[in-house]
Amino acid sequence: KKKFSKDENLRLLYVSTVKKYKHQWNLIDAVGLLRKEGTPIELHLVGGGDSQALNLMQDAILRNKLEKNFIFHHGSLPYKETLEWYHKADIFVFPSTCETFGISLLEAMTAGLPIASSDRGPMPEVLKDAGLFFNPESVTSIKNCLRYMIENPNLLQSLGAKAKQYSQAYSWKKCADETFAFLSSVYEKNRK
Repeated sequence: KKKFSKDENLRLLYVSTVKKYKHQWNLIDAVGLLRKEGTPIELHLVGGGDSQALNLMQDAILRNKLEKNFIFHHGSLPYKETLEWYHKADIFVFPSTCETFGISLLEAMTAGLPIASSDRGPMPEVLKDAGLFFNPESVTSIKNCLRYMIENPNLLQSLGAKAKQYSQAYSWKKCADETFAFLSSVYEKNRK
């Protein structure tokens, strides 16, 4: 992963469909506040959504417009282009409050990105100590979490390394090996 520099914008990434429980607008407001405080960041949002949620997100983008664009909505992208964004980003942010398992969270972990995540659902269990957590319904909580990460570049490096390491627990090979071991044990029990 690249070295973090205070001289250039850090790229924050959120890959998700735009829906009310995904809280893109809270993230936009938090990034807007950090930007107004002089924090050199930009936010990249990838994913389409329903028109009502997209309108809420667009309102948040307009409400946070400064002299220069720092919030970019790329819409739905082909999978290959989405994967490229994981490698362009510095921090992955995941403010969803309703997930059974966040695939984009796992993709960010696999890319070795440091992650700021919602403290809801399975995210704390999946990330363990490889991420920092915030209340996704609180703009202040999101902002404070991101500020802490940005002000601690060594932490970013270690979180990214841990995330990549933990992502290995979800590989297809591991899944296949565990499934095969389970089926073998069932077979052996039934042979007796």
